[in-house]
Order: sequence, then structure tokens, then C-alpha cells
Amino acid sequence: MPGLRSLGTDYGGYVVPVERIGSDWVCYCVGTGADVSFELELIESRGVEVRSFEAVENLANYVREQARGEPRLSIEHAALALEDGPVRMQRSHVPVSQSVSAAGLYDGSNYVEVPGRTLASLMEENGDDRIDLLKIDIEGLEYELLPTLDLRQLGVRVLCTQFHHTASVSQAKALIARLRDDGYELVACHPTVKLTFVARELLGD
Repeated sequence: MPGLRSLGTDYGGYVVPVERIGSDWVCYCVGTGADVSFELELIESRGVEVRSFEAVENLANYVREQARGEPRLSIEHAALALEDGPVRMQRSHVPVSQSVSAAGLYDGSNYVEVPGRTLASLMEENGDDRIDLLKIDIEGLEYELLPTLDLRQLGVRVLCTQFHHTASVSQAKALIARLRDDGYELVACHPTVKLTFVARELLGD
């Protein structure tokens, strides 16, 4: 697809069809980790406003400092969940990592409870009736959560997500096939586990 470009660092970035993104797009980025370079480059290059959400409070505070008061980027401490309410999440077994997972991604038995929010409730809270660009990096829960979302009804035109090793290769392929059936084409894998899907009608504009 012409116009594809990587925004952000190798760690935090994704490939998107930059020239197809309008300044009036509503952008939700779930799971900032310790890097909001993608969000900041998206804002700088397209002039959009971005709503970001991070399950780890320390990381949410850290990336707020990275944002340096950028008024078009909001960062909320919340985990994307199947229903509103506290979510029990597993802490990473890697000593230097602060990541958490609700999908059993890590080894060990160290857990923390974080505020869980559905996408619908986040949209209602922010007064949004659509999401044009949705980025989801939710440490393995993508296989369970994505099939519950009606991306078409939400208005999603670009979906960026990271596939983790909580599912088999066949399950990953099945999810890609499901998204294709819903009208989304896989246009980028950079690196292999970070995928970008674009609504078919946007490809034809």
C-alpha cells in the first residue's frame, strides 16, 4: 500500500498509512508501555488528538513526562478489559520490566489489581461516537478481546495490534482471517508480531 510509514521508535512504533489519516480522526492507543513515540509522531505528522491508556500506573506517569505537556495527548491509567471493574493482572517475570498481563503471558505468580475499562465505557467517558485509529497492545488479551469488538460499528479504519505468544500460530492466523472477513486487510508486519490492518474501503480511496 502506498504511503505506509513507520511512526515511533522500533520498540513503540507501528506502520500506518500516514497520508490517509485525517486531522479530524479519533485515535485511541491502548497499552503505551514506556514509550509514546508513536502517539507523539502521529500527533506531529497529522495534527490529531490521541487518547492513550496504560494499565501500569508508574508507566502512565512516566509517559506523561515523555509527552511534555502535549495538549493533544491524554494518558489515563486503565487496562482494556471485557467488562468494567478491577482486573487481576500478572506481573512480568523479567526484573527490569513493569509489564502486566491479564492473559497469563508471563511466568510466576506475582499479581496486581488494576482498574479495567471496556472500550465502550472509555468512549462514553470521552464523548466519542467513533474510533478511526485503534492501537491495541494488551499483552496477550488481544486473542480474547478483539473478537468481541465490532470494529465496523466503532468506525475503525486503521487497527494496529501486537500479537503475543499466548496463542498458537493457527489461532493467530484465524484471528487475521476473521479480521479479513470483517473487511480489514493486513498491510504491514513490522516487526513480525506488530501488525497493521486497514479497512478495505480506505485502500481504495
